[in-house]
Amino acid sequence: MKLRSLRFSISWARVLPTGDRNHPNVEGVNFYHDYIDEVIKNDLTPVVTMAHFDQPFALENQTGGWGYPEMVDKFVEYADFLFATYGSKVRYWITINEPNNYCVYFPVVLAKVGVGSADELGTYRCMHHMNLAHLRTYRLYRDKYYAEQKGLVGASLLVWPATPATTRCQDVTAADAFMQLFAGTSMHPLVHGDYSPVTRRLVDSRTAELGLNASRLPHFTAAEREQLAKGALDFIALNVYNRYTVAYRDNPADSSQFPRLLKPLEDDLPFVRMVGGEYDETGSDYLVMHDAVLWTWNAYRIPIIIAENGFADVQSMGVKDTMRAHFHSTNIRTLLRTMKEYGIQVMGYFAWSLLDLFEFTAGYSRNFGLVHVDYASGTLDRTLKESAYFFTRIGRTGRVPHVPAPGSSARPAALPPGALLAALPLLAGGALRGALLL
Repeated sequence: MKLRSLRFSISWARVLPTGDRNHPNVEGVNFYHDYIDEVIKNDLTPVVTMAHFDQPFALENQTGGWGYPEMVDKFVEYADFLFATYGSKVRYWITINEPNNYCVYFPVVLAKVGVGSADELGTYRCMHHMNLAHLRTYRLYRDKYYAEQKGLVGASLLVWPATPATTRCQDVTAADAFMQLFAGTSMHPLVHGDYSPVTRRLVDSRTAELGLNASRLPHFTAAEREQLAKGALDFIALNVYNRYTVAYRDNPADSSQFPRLLKPLEDDLPFVRMVGGEYDETGSDYLVMHDAVLWTWNAYRIPIIIAENGFADVQSMGVKDTMRAHFHSTNIRTLLRTMKEYGIQVMGYFAWSLLDLFEFTAGYSRNFGLVHVDYASGTLDRTLKESAYFFTRIGRTGRVPHVPAPGSSARPAALPPGALLAALPLLAGGALRGALLL
């Protein structure tokens, strides 16, 4: 497919099943050595995510999970092990995948299957501890490993850009509040040194209503703020899928509710009404990428990697997934145009995902892959889809071709027939809990 790099995740539980770096699983450690060596052998640059929604169950029992500070210590120990073990081969590191999504949604999901409990007061403690884990990991790398390894460490963020329902200042305020609470809580302190005043006020107002003595969003200590001021990330690993339309809740009696993915934030945003969660099944909504990248750049001015961007097969397209090729064409070309128009620094693009794989809440029923995997027969045979040939063409020509939606030959006037890829050093299609860069 003429790709240039591979993003994948290392399973924490596979290399340190007890969470103790002094007792690694040698077979698991060697597996990733071999895997990284094979990636490099094939002229691909490895990009490694340290934790992708999983941690050793032993640690979950021992520490209580991300709602407790002990988990921060164990993650930094794990990160230190990874840097020491693989750092000579890996230049790009992403610490924790989508901490905002994990903390808001996954405790609810895990509680339903009997793993942990859905602590409604723990959402922001979880985000805070993941922020500290990233901060300490970044400072560890800069102080202990950077001089020799010269790598980069980034922080992941899931962004669902909120589009105001109208241009009314109330709707604009509601959209901004949602973005600052959902996305900003996991990114603002890493860039600006503390939580934003909006986030602090929203959380503490609800905390007071609950009659709690301590804020549900912990404060950074003076020592932690000092570490944040030294710098806490080299890039933002941005995951982009869909967007929401947001309005101000003019009628207090309005009983509309947040989607289940965002339910834990609802009481902290009583004035926000989610008009619609707009997952675009046509693959044509360029505003998702445009708004996500522009909001992130305006808020943080940190180089960006699009670490995930994908199109779910809810129509059973199989290998004839022209719609997915159209989706990636629309998104990559929009990305390039937005970069040029606003001077945004984007280091790369990853499509989620290279292979059809298991999705945490959908199993094998909602495939994102560029490569079809035959799970139905059990053979696991792999077949390139039409979208894979789209990426092959990019690798061969250095241009991003316009792919019209199925049944349409229309060409968007705002985009040239073949957008040059030279401005985007890394471009990719997703793989095994990760993605590939071109």
